[in-house]
Amino acid sequence: MKNSFTVIRAIGTEFARRIYVQTLIITSIIDVVLVGLMVWLLTMSAWWLLLALPVYLLVIASIVLLVVAMVIIRTVAPPQTAQQRQQVKRFVDKLQNLSEIVQTPKFIILFRIIRDIVVPRRDSFIQSTSNDTAALKSDFQALQRSFDGSLIEQ
Repeated sequence: MKNSFTVIRAIGTEFARRIYVQTLIITSIIDVVLVGLMVWLLTMSAWWLLLALPVYLLVIASIVLLVVAMVIIRTVAPPQTAQQRQQVKRFVDKLQNLSEIVQTPKFIILFRIIRDIVVPRRDSFIQSTSNDTAALKSDFQALQRSFDGSLIEQ
């Protein structure tokens, strides 16, 4: 059970890391545009400061949330060898391809993985998905074997 939990944590953190990077890029672009717009508007009139302060607070809040999310992802991530990281990345690639085929949004998949991390069960989302899909089943079993008794490097 502990081995499956570690594998699910590894898959969940890789999945979350991918969504985090996309969110980081989009949020950074929006923040830069908003700050630039506010600076430009403030050069026009000081009255724009009334709008600029809430916008700056929103930008600061988004930065804080992104930093907190990064710390949580790093904290939850189990230690893995380089080979294990590559196997996890390949498994998540296949899982994302499967989600695109069945039209399941990534955030719903991430929510189900996080739920399995918080409340471990014998039939987790990853296990049931991999059991239902022949290609993922062998990959999931190979991942479990790689986490069995391996030397963990960081």
